[in-house]
Amino acid sequence: MEKVISAVYSGLYILVLCAFMALAVFSAGEELPPYARDPPYRRPFRRMALWVIKKVEVFRQKRRQQGRELLLPGEEGVRSDLRILYPSLKAAREEILYRMEKYERLLLFLFAVILAAGALHVQSFYAGILREDGSVLRQETGGGDRQLTVRAFPQTQEEENEDYGTYTVTVHERQLTRKEAAAGARKILDQFPEALLGENESAEQIRSPLVMPAAAQILPYTLSWESGRYAVLDTDGGVFNTDYREDQAEEVELTAVLTCGEYRFQKKMVFIVRAPLRDEKEKLQDTVNTALVSAEKESADKESFCLPSKAGDLAVTWQEKVQDVSAGILVLGIVICILIWYAADCRLHEKTRERNRQLAIDYPQLTSKMVLYLGAGMSVRNVFYKCAAEYRQKCAASQKRQKKKNHSSSGRQTGRRWLYEEVLLVCNELDSGVPEEEAYMHFGRRCHLRQYTKLCTLLVQNLRRGNDTLLQVLREEAENSFEERKNLARELGEEAGTRLLLPMMIMLGITMLIIIVPAYFSFSM
Repeated sequence: MEKVISAVYSGLYILVLCAFMALAVFSAGEELPPYARDPPYRRPFRRMALWVIKKVEVFRQKRRQQGRELLLPGEEGVRSDLRILYPSLKAAREEILYRMEKYERLLLFLFAVILAAGALHVQSFYAGILREDGSVLRQETGGGDRQLTVRAFPQTQEEENEDYGTYTVTVHERQLTRKEAAAGARKILDQFPEALLGENESAEQIRSPLVMPAAAQILPYTLSWESGRYAVLDTDGGVFNTDYREDQAEEVELTAVLTCGEYRFQKKMVFIVRAPLRDEKEKLQDTVNTALVSAEKESADKESFCLPSKAGDLAVTWQEKVQDVSAGILVLGIVICILIWYAADCRLHEKTRERNRQLAIDYPQLTSKMVLYLGAGMSVRNVFYKCAAEYRQKCAASQKRQKKKNHSSSGRQTGRRWLYEEVLLVCNELDSGVPEEEAYMHFGRRCHLRQYTKLCTLLVQNLRRGNDTLLQVLREEAENSFEERKNLARELGEEAGTRLLLPMMIMLGITMLIIIVPAYFSFSM
């Protein structure tokens, strides 16, 4: 069954890669728009994205003919934001470019994830060290130990669906001839049993697991343990005392065996512990584990370690358990693809919010200029032309300063203001013959804010019926807009304070750690 699942899992990677290859072939003839041809190394994925977009549109058109609409997640919000950010005919082009880049990022990331996960999956086939004859090739002396994780299976066919558990075996490196090590070995053994007690009071009162020394602490020696009763005190220091009565105690002899090459030193220690009852499964696993340790020791001077075919009275077959993390990489990649999809929409929506905020901030400045210029005798039309000319002059001066500095202004405001971009569009419409009344109404609809709708309504009413009080009304509007700007500045300040709350909490936690950790260690000493 596991082989079938592994074959299906491998076929999944092959199928996905074949799908990418087929997509690349089908999309090879797609002609990219002139504004979407750079950078060159991403063009194949852009062609794939364009091909997918066209097929999705064909499928949606068929659904519409059947009376059913297919909406992609976040599509309506994206379209609305693009219309706000890019008015007129530019919105259609920007929508195509936005969707193309979004699909391109998804395809590029998914392709990278499939390649990485597939490479890990293929690597898992060659990561095993268990050979077909049930042996493991030892490392040469100094090459280090090798660790093997295996599952034990019965050899009889009647029990082919059962196993004897999963075990980890350490296959040590080949040993050299016998050399001097007695003094160092005795120094290590003299630390026992005091070094093993851990939280226990003494060897006569063992109530918690023993603390076995780490292998790195006794190099170049190898330390193994032999317990008089594995059901009470295990060789890893585990004490099984859960179900014992208070007055019940067991005396267990634990032997420390220290080896270095062919040198062998041992020390016997007596511990009094409380041990639990063990079930049949644990006894079986203990038998199999003992057989593994014994077989490894017996073949210490041989070229390879062969797993035993019997563990006590049990006939055992073995299968190596190799870790395959490709599935986790694949799932993580899919999750990140979903996040990329929504992150692009969130960035676009945030850009729209920033535009609206900037329009609200610049509104008092526009009304003040209109009051000033109308009071000087200009018409409303000329006021728009005057504001557009000032904005063009300011942008040209900013570009000259940037060329002189000869570096990009990344992370700084580029000088583009959405309000005056809209004013430029009003002037372009007036120059192209659009009636003044329609140009003002278009201006109000594009801004999508209550203040601009009200301003454009006043301007249109002045054109239709004439309004002698326009200047006075604009003065009142300018005063009100300054009050609204103060409120907006206050809200932005509160929002900035809220955003700073998390960094402040992190800094507070770091400061507390800097103070508490030294104090804790000073008290411990």
